[in-house]
Amino acid sequence: MSDRRQEQRADASVNGAIRMKTKPKEKRERKEPLSFGEVVDRLSADDWRVLIDLYFCRCMPLSAAVEHYFSNDPEIEFKKEWLTADSNKKIELTEKTIKRCALRGERRMRDLFQGGLLEKSSTNPDEVRKRPEDRKNGFKVEPWYFLSHRGLRLVEVRINVLEENKLSKLELDMERAKKDHFWELAKVYMDIKYKLMLVAGARQFVEWDWYPSLTIYGHKETSEVRPDAILRMMDQVYYIELDRSTEPIQRSPFTRGETALQVSIQNKLERYRAVLHHSDANEIQRNGIIAFILPDAIYETRLENIRTAASKVFSKNHNTQVLVGRTIQDILDLRFELAKSTTEGIG
Repeated sequence: MSDRRQEQRADASVNGAIRMKTKPKEKRERKEPLSFGEVVDRLSADDWRVLIDLYFCRCMPLSAAVEHYFSNDPEIEFKKEWLTADSNKKIELTEKTIKRCALRGERRMRDLFQGGLLEKSSTNPDEVRKRPEDRKNGFKVEPWYFLSHRGLRLVEVRINVLEENKLSKLELDMERAKKDHFWELAKVYMDIKYKLMLVAGARQFVEWDWYPSLTIYGHKETSEVRPDAILRMMDQVYYIELDRSTEPIQRSPFTRGETALQVSIQNKLERYRAVLHHSDANEIQRNGIIAFILPDAIYETRLENIRTAASKVFSKNHNTQVLVGRTIQDILDLRFELAKSTTEGIG
């Protein structure tokens, strides 16, 4: 009898196990999305760095975000393997590091996007309208990121932007039409921050600052000029003008009507002169340097033409009031040489 009871118990346990295996799995309950306050609480120092830079850059492709914030050296990613690896193994580890960093950056930017802090654009509208068989590389392109309205206001709270200096989300959205231009301007900011200021140990918002959208007014606001950006280094300000060779140097002599309405480099310089040298301008504004940066210039002709226009507008002070170069480093080097020659002249 005891053997029979044991067999019955064994059969029951087997049947019970089979029923447990065949029982359908319960669906996992979806977590409720984080509130905006919870998203803010979870932002790390690196996240804030991304958001603040994006505030000043206006736009950023994913590849640039990966390069600046998520890249790493293979000897750090694979510490133990790197020490004993031969040349072929190091090449393999380097490729793995690149892929790992790209995946890490993509995930983190996606988290910020899903948290409502970023907007993303990854569609080529020209390819979307084509038939699927006519699309060469599909209609998806590298993602570009922009601050959302929430992200914009959050960064302004973080860095204490004054009410009159806050950016307009509508203007930022309209600037997407000139995305390539503003990304070239953003490269200037990134070079200043990561290649110059961090190396020198200068603190942002203290020793230096970058203003992406400020208008400078003349006497009783009768004249104004709006640089592409303003760089402040201690008490010296630079009015950044990114030149893509799209504006003529001088006004056309054949155009009738108000010459002030004509777009040209010389006209822009005359507006700068009216704004910087009026009687109410403070010393910092008056001594500001107009910095023309030409990243696409191949020959010296365009640079020399801008210098010639500056000499006509500012006469004797054009060498100190207007500086022209291909990079921001060129501008700062010229400024250093001017300061050095002035000091030697006094001595």
